[in-house]
Amino acid sequence: MLESIAFIPDGNRRYAQQAGVTLAESYYLGTQKAWDVLGWLTKYPRIKTGTFYTFSLKNFERSRVELSVLMKIFEKELDKVKERKIIRENGIKLNFIGQREKFPKIIQKKMLEAEKYTSQFNEKTINLALGYDGQTEIVDATKKFALDAKLGKTNPEALSIDSFKKYLYADFKEPDLIVRTSNEQRLSGFLTFQSSYSELAFIDKYWPALTEQDIDKIIEGYNSRGRRFGK
Repeated sequence: MLESIAFIPDGNRRYAQQAGVTLAESYYLGTQKAWDVLGWLTKYPRIKTGTFYTFSLKNFERSRVELSVLMKIFEKELDKVKERKIIRENGIKLNFIGQREKFPKIIQKKMLEAEKYTSQFNEKTINLALGYDGQTEIVDATKKFALDAKLGKTNPEALSIDSFKKYLYADFKEPDLIVRTSNEQRLSGFLTFQSSYSELAFIDKYWPALTEQDIDKIIEGYNSRGRRFGK
């Protein structure tokens, strides 16, 4: 059964063009859609982990205007975490993965505050990948492992897939299913280490246009698949 699901929320900019709204409006709608998805997932009690590809490292290369819009949205949404009933009522713990040091200090501070507030909850975990890239995560983890080995804290000969996981940005249930909107059929550096046996689903809609019926359909489709994990 589906226990861990991940999303690549693609198509916000194209949705703005299609719908005739500003980029800021489209990003705002996309952010609210993430909260909607979180709510839709609560009717699936077996799903305990969700991961959203919120902002990649490469996204920092976008225009100053676009980055300004995104940072303002991030800041406002982080301020609302304590007000969200869905967090309290469903026991949702938030976890930010990625190079958060690349963000403005105020956003880094609010990430920590959100993590601290939600650390009291343990029913579900939502990972928000911010400043994230899968290959970079593996490199960063390797550096941490190499330092521990140098300091004698670990034995290189004992390294395994499971023991390496603790050096990643976070050790969580690997996604059973990764969903990408806008019908782009690639992972774009998302969860490179964790996605080795993930099932994939691609939706021909831009992220802000996603519906609850779309979510139900892909979950039903996943549950009908037979997974063998190479066996």
